[in-house]
Amino acid sequence: MFEKLTNRFIPITKEPAHIYRTKIGVFQGWISVWVNGILFLVKMTIGLLVGAVSVIADAFHTLSDVFSSGVVIWGFRASEKPADKEHPYGHGRVEYIATLIIAILLGVASIEFVEASINRIISPSPVNPEWWMVGVIAFTIIIKETTARYAEFLSAKIASGTLHADAWHHRIDALSSLLVIGAMIAGKFGYHQLDGWAGIGIALFIIWTAFYIARDAVDDLIGKPPASHEINEIRQIVMQVKGVLGVHDIAVHSYGKDKYVSCHVEIDANETTASAHDLSEDVETQLTKILGVEPTIHIDPVQPGNPMVEKIRSFLDEHWFNDSRITGYHDIRIVDTENHHVILFGINVSPGMSQSQIVECCNELKESFAVFPKYKVSIKVSHPFQY
Repeated sequence: MFEKLTNRFIPITKEPAHIYRTKIGVFQGWISVWVNGILFLVKMTIGLLVGAVSVIADAFHTLSDVFSSGVVIWGFRASEKPADKEHPYGHGRVEYIATLIIAILLGVASIEFVEASINRIISPSPVNPEWWMVGVIAFTIIIKETTARYAEFLSAKIASGTLHADAWHHRIDALSSLLVIGAMIAGKFGYHQLDGWAGIGIALFIIWTAFYIARDAVDDLIGKPPASHEINEIRQIVMQVKGVLGVHDIAVHSYGKDKYVSCHVEIDANETTASAHDLSEDVETQLTKILGVEPTIHIDPVQPGNPMVEKIRSFLDEHWFNDSRITGYHDIRIVDTENHHVILFGINVSPGMSQSQIVECCNELKESFAVFPKYKVSIKVSHPFQY
């Protein structure tokens, strides 16, 4: 049903994916504005007629969703602005700022509701709604949950944290309306203080939602590590390119809809410079074509036919494969000239290791290579968040 509705208003065309993504985000934003605007008027009217602080608080909770949906629309449109001199990576992270603004608006509104609810508990006022009013609030719950599910559907469709946050606004509003119904029914039987307690419950819902949304937005703004499935997908695409012997030090940087990927690709050291360049171009083409990312490729020449390289790889597999501090090793090379005998390789270490722990690990590694007395050992440690 949701798919048909979406295709009816926003049919899939041959336009760029980011344009379609923006249309989806703006479309959901306007749906939320209209739904929340109408429900605010309904709830506020009932709240004023009955004099129930919980209903009025719930109405303003819905009104805050109108503003937050406006921020959703602004965020998607602003994120589409092209890169300029001041913002060479574009404006994609504006979407994260929009999400953070939504969370702040929710947090501020919740403080006001707590104060009003405490006053109602201290000085309760009679609350005696009509049953049709209870029915209307119950109907708004159905509308909000349906809107939440549609927002979740669109969020998954375009992988948008902002729409995911918007969906939670609708769902929390529906849950808070359940508390309102309870308070309204209790008021009909003379338990007027429950109106204030319900108001506090709604405020706590809002605070929890604001914290949850703000935490994710801040993580995106600061920069969080890519999901393991993203790394695995990048690795699989690169390894399918003819001539690639290995890939490591994969890094992903996100700017809203735009992603920048860098990785080190191992090739045979006997390849010519021109062949190495062509291979890196092939890798970049595949990553751009399949994932739509902006890739940067670093070529690492290795010696797959060198027996000593295979001997070192077998030694590392046997003695260090299960060490939790090391997540991978790569670029195994041997310098074996008249004056220099060196084993060189790189390692990836577990995130969270301190510098002293990394140094200690490298020293243990070097000591274990005493079984190769002819050679010195040189180890390069990759950044902890390169995979």
